[in-house]
Amino acid sequence: MANEITYTGQGDNLRAAEVFNSLIWDLVYDRTDLRQLCVKLGDLGGSGSAKLETPQVDWNLPMTAAAGDEVTATGNTAITDSALSLTVAQQIIAFEISDLMSVTGGAGNLDIARLAEAVSNAYSLRFTDQVCSVIDGFTSTVGTTTVDMTVDDFYAAMFTLEQAVVSGPYAAVLYPTQFTDLQESLRSEGGALQFHAPTAEMLAMKGPGFAGSFLGVDIWKSDSVVASGSGGDSEGAMFGLGAVVYAEASAAGAMPGSIVAPAMSPVYAEFERVADPGLCRVVGHAFNAVAIGEDARGVSIITDR
Repeated sequence: MANEITYTGQGDNLRAAEVFNSLIWDLVYDRTDLRQLCVKLGDLGGSGSAKLETPQVDWNLPMTAAAGDEVTATGNTAITDSALSLTVAQQIIAFEISDLMSVTGGAGNLDIARLAEAVSNAYSLRFTDQVCSVIDGFTSTVGTTTVDMTVDDFYAAMFTLEQAVVSGPYAAVLYPTQFTDLQESLRSEGGALQFHAPTAEMLAMKGPGFAGSFLGVDIWKSDSVVASGSGGDSEGAMFGLGAVVYAEASAAGAMPGSIVAPAMSPVYAEFERVADPGLCRVVGHAFNAVAIGEDARGVSIITDR
């Protein structure tokens, strides 16, 4: 007869209290990267200066009718010029992990390599924040404060750009609530109007944050869109290419003690070891500047948040 094993309780001492999943679940966050909507004016890496100055010239200078007497000379036509200055500044992020975490952590735990990968992603997030912090500053505005965004606001933004002779294609960056308010307004529109949702191919090409297109305008949504001073409104925008510009300073190799940066990359990372109390740090650096390139090329959309 086989021996019978008996025990009291629920066998808690014979089982693990919990099993650690090797999969890390990434919590939802806004991964929108708006660099593709901006014009890069230059790279200051190795240039000898942190400031980039770009000349701007107004070529809206049509010919005029000549004097009818055939002897009167035409006077000189003055050209209006100005300059746009961008000064790159440091962007930085640091992650720190203890030796205890490194030594005792099992498969799937965060490690220094995973944190190093997060540095590049952090730059994309920072760039989107910088873009959203300037697109609320266009002189032209549409929308009504504390009122939900509607199709009329979208049309008004398009009309503003078209009347300013801004060349397309246009792009819109909206706060998620502005985007859903626009969709709600579209439900009551009749006729042949159609919102084009993003396909898998378009998402692969344009990246996270792309929400679709309407009337030929590509729409991105981002929670980086800033709130008004009172916090009750979102300040998104619609703009043409050249409305937002930026400059970077690529690492051009590697800083002492850092990981070699890819060619023309503004991001480089370095590891720092603190023996006492036993910590490893990875620090990511980048140098850039983002600004409005030409005010007339954009319009801020200010509606209820």
